[in-house]
Amino acid sequence: MDKCVKRLGMGITSGKAAKAVENQRARKLYEEIFDEDSPAFVDYYFRVKAAENEIFVVENEKQEILATLHLNPYEMMFCDERVKTNYIVAVATRADCRHQGMMRSLLQASLQEMYRREETFTWLMPAAEAIYRPFGFRFIYEKNKMTVTADVLRRAETDENWQIHSDQEVSGDIFCEEAKKEDLAELACFAEKQLSKLAEVYTVHDIAYFEQRMQEVGCEGGSLILIRKEKEICGYFLALKKDREAWEIVVEDAVQKKAFPAVLHWFGASEEKCTFTAFPQIWEQYAQSENVPAIMGRIVHLERFVCCLKIKKEQEWKIRLTDSLIPENNGYFIIKTGIEGGSLIRVENLSEKEKKMFCSMDIGQLTEELFRLPVFLNEVV
Repeated sequence: MDKCVKRLGMGITSGKAAKAVENQRARKLYEEIFDEDSPAFVDYYFRVKAAENEIFVVENEKQEILATLHLNPYEMMFCDERVKTNYIVAVATRADCRHQGMMRSLLQASLQEMYRREETFTWLMPAAEAIYRPFGFRFIYEKNKMTVTADVLRRAETDENWQIHSDQEVSGDIFCEEAKKEDLAELACFAEKQLSKLAEVYTVHDIAYFEQRMQEVGCEGGSLILIRKEKEICGYFLALKKDREAWEIVVEDAVQKKAFPAVLHWFGASEEKCTFTAFPQIWEQYAQSENVPAIMGRIVHLERFVCCLKIKKEQEWKIRLTDSLIPENNGYFIIKTGIEGGSLIRVENLSEKEKKMFCSMDIGQLTEELFRLPVFLNEVV
């Protein structure tokens, strides 16, 4: 099976135009499997995201694509280090070709490539945990979700603490407005400052990042919304107003309470509920919420991962590690972690007695043990 795995566009010298033609071959299977995505969203994905990503495929003798796996690149902050990672998306196998090991072959080929580039870890949003758990993936991020019902909306109109005055955008000086391209430099500065306080693992939210998010949500009729305190940005969120949904709601600590009625006010009075996902924890007092497992991750390059890892409590691990997809990670190791970063020592020529001092773990178990960090990941593709 491995000999059938290839990367689209490899060996083509005529640039982006040829890559786009190659990517269209993968689009057919994408549309067949992910039929819930709108044509506008698929157009956006193959025009914007696929222009910069890598697509691994399994082909038959007729060069028909039977299975795909896409690596979408993201720069990420990981324990104050800026690292390159890949978000695994669009893992799909043609219906008549399933249960033949194609997904495993694609995962192994892509993970080997990421290891070669010394990438620390990779991540994905699973259709089901059971699919990826055998390959070393574990949940690293769960997001809170709440349904804001009509009674909460009415309270926002009447409670004196939330009072919205008719002659103002919203109570006090907090209001929402749709972001424009000229706002993105200011927004990127705000996001970096706020996210660095919120998490130790998050994607770099620069101008280019927000430009893509505007296109992504815009193709579904949604918007990137700014929360302002007078003239200053103090928060943002992504929203589909027609569906009354908002997600990735990032708000400056000092105004989180006032921002709640401001966001409700932006959606407008209605008997219909609103759904908020990935919002300030303090909002959980206003409506019933739940935590939903969202993103799974996996260590790729063990040494690079450990070196970047910064943990307040100093620890030492003696492990015998097994990794069925990246054999370079197999072996006996002494791992030390601390506030300044970690170190990894590979130990060889051990006696049988010495080997018994090492705890046996697979890469999934080690990911679970080491990836106990505050994470914030709400990317769609």
